[in-house]
Amino acid sequence: MYQYPLTITFPAFSVSPKITVKDASGAAILNAAKKLISSKEEIAVTANGQPAYTIISQENRITDIPSHWDVKTADGRTLGVVDDDRLSAIDTSKFIPNSASARAANIGIHRALNLHSVKMYWINDTTGKHLGFVAPDQKSLVAMQLPLGELMHKLPGLLFRFITPCYYVRLGEETMMVMQKKRTFFTDTYVLEARGKFTDADESLLINSVFLALVYERQRLKDLYS
Repeated sequence: MYQYPLTITFPAFSVSPKITVKDASGAAILNAAKKLISSKEEIAVTANGQPAYTIISQENRITDIPSHWDVKTADGRTLGVVDDDRLSAIDTSKFIPNSASARAANIGIHRALNLHSVKMYWINDTTGKHLGFVAPDQKSLVAMQLPLGELMHKLPGLLFRFITPCYYVRLGEETMMVMQKKRTFFTDTYVLEARGKFTDADESLLINSVFLALVYERQRLKDLYS
């Protein structure tokens, strides 16, 4: 079990997403990088320079749009499957505080930014049964969270760098982790806190599901505000 909170960082302007994870003591525990040359979407995860996990799409990215990813150990064992869906597929009012009132208050902004298309990520076992998910707090994606939000929205090339989304990582009916992006410029920084009790096996699947979500959500945030 890792020492939480974990700090997850990306170089802000790298061509390929490269993730560094440090534990509460500041020790580097994991690295992950998306492969650029591959027929499938693939993220290689290492620990101490050695292969630890692979997150790989079931679909060929040349002929299909990847939407299902296997999480595999270094020896090829599949821990679970992650697939994406619309955030509207779940009732966020069950775990996001004041989400119903926040959606009502920000409905105009949501329409303008097309936030109804925001994604979430199902965490499944190897048979496809839903175990949990990674989902954003939708209101945390809204530009009006920023000081001078209307002015910042006129700077689309920079705006996405200052949005600080929050993500909930759930197993069953319990929030196991919460991840918050920090407002930084040269490095994308996220802090992942443990909120529930989970096993080592659960942790492996949850952490890798978070990696996958981060790689795609980081680009999605840029697309929303560029």
